[in-house]
Amino acid sequence: MRKLRRFLDFIASRLFFVTLLSALFILVFYLAMNTANIWILVDEGLEARTGAVLMGTGTDGLTNYFREEFLAQDPVLAVGLSDASPYRDYKIRSYRHNVQMLSVWSWPWDTTARADIVESVPYINGSINSDSRAAALAEDDSRLTPPAWETRRYRVTLVRSAGRWKISNLQQMER
Repeated sequence: MRKLRRFLDFIASRLFFVTLLSALFILVFYLAMNTANIWILVDEGLEARTGAVLMGTGTDGLTNYFREEFLAQDPVLAVGLSDASPYRDYKIRSYRHNVQMLSVWSWPWDTTARADIVESVPYINGSINSDSRAAALAEDDSRLTPPAWETRRYRVTLVRSAGRWKISNLQQMER
């Protein structure tokens, strides 16, 4: 009887540790999966937003990345797609967009996530439109190239609905 009890204690303790280790692996897997999904969504979403402002492509594809409530109130899009846009007189051929992820956190069972990022566009290749060229030459030679994009630090809030993450808020932390 004593040997049977020791044997059952041995099996139970090993089974407990295997269960605990399996639960830990599952938790780490879902944390990594959420982090990767959030990273890709933030990177591609902010690049699409930047492209909409620089290239003037519109906001049609942005609903894949952003909630519509956010798009309606985004100040960067509001200025960038209006007549007050600093890029409206330029033909942008290409640009380099960088997103540096500082931190990201989301529990596997949560429907919200938070990430701190730095967005920058270090290179914009473009030229001024021909109809604005004469006025730019009369004013200043620096207007012949597109203005620089401001590097900004954001706190991004994401919401998961129907199994998909979407950006619901970009809170600017600093420039």
